Amino acid sequence: MIIDAHTHIGFGDTIDSNPKELLDSMKKAGIDKSFVFAGELNHCPTEKLISELLPYKDVLYPIGSVSPLSPTRPSLTQVEEWLKSNTIYGLKFYPGYEFFYPYDECVRSYLELLVKYNRPAIFHAGDTYSKVHTSKLKYAHPLHIDELASELPDLKIIIAHFGNPWVLDTAEVCLKNKNVYTDCSGFVYGTFLERDKSMFSHFVQTFFDYSLVHTFDRMKILFGTDWPISDQTNYMAFVHELFKENKFKEEFFSKNALLVYGIENI
Repeated sequence: MIIDAHTHIGFGDTIDSNPKELLDSMKKAGIDKSFVFAGELNHCPTEKLISELLPYKDVLYPIGSVSPLSPTRPSLTQVEEWLKSNTIYGLKFYPGYEFFYPYDECVRSYLELLVKYNRPAIFHAGDTYSKVHTSKLKYAHPLHIDELASELPDLKIIIAHFGNPWVLDTAEVCLKNKNVYTDCSGFVYGTFLERDKSMFSHFVQTFFDYSLVHTFDRMKILFGTDWPISDQTNYMAFVHELFKENKFKEEFFSKNALLVYGIENI
């Protein structure tokens, strides 16, 4: 089974894509299931995301989003209802695009709900989308995750995008904290060029070498593409070739996603 742990739908200038387009892309790429993000940034709050994905509930899995500084953020009561009913499978946060740190108090109550229901927090980390010129990178550095992971050791956390370009920092945070994982999504706009392939391969090897994941016999990377920003078919083809001889191939393409998202059967 192939699970894309990082896709989006949206209805604005930043991302304009719908579930049908995602399903068509998945079929072409040979991907079986996807976790799907949206959020205020993409003009698709959680209520709309849930509604859009409802007809495809066995294939597309909604991840709620919280903009903690927004006056229209969902209430804790509403988020708990979604988590308790398995309507959403985690929460995505957008530091960098929004000006807060992962350990800030404005986020903490939502994170405690995730611990209660064994669901992960996914944090944007690293480079920000070129279309969003107001973003501030200082909020998106993966080292900020260490403080949060230390304070909430039972919270499962995914550092999105390898924290690119701070891959070494991401590797250290994942090594130090048992509750922290990363995904490999969003490395390119569109398709991989040869220079992208070389750099991505180097990032993967750097992560492996530094974090000593082989010593612990645990590979802490989830497969993800960042569709529609990255082309799913091209991403899948290149990454599948890169991991085809890796002994952690099954963990990478499906098992880690099921573990981190707290799902036994999908």
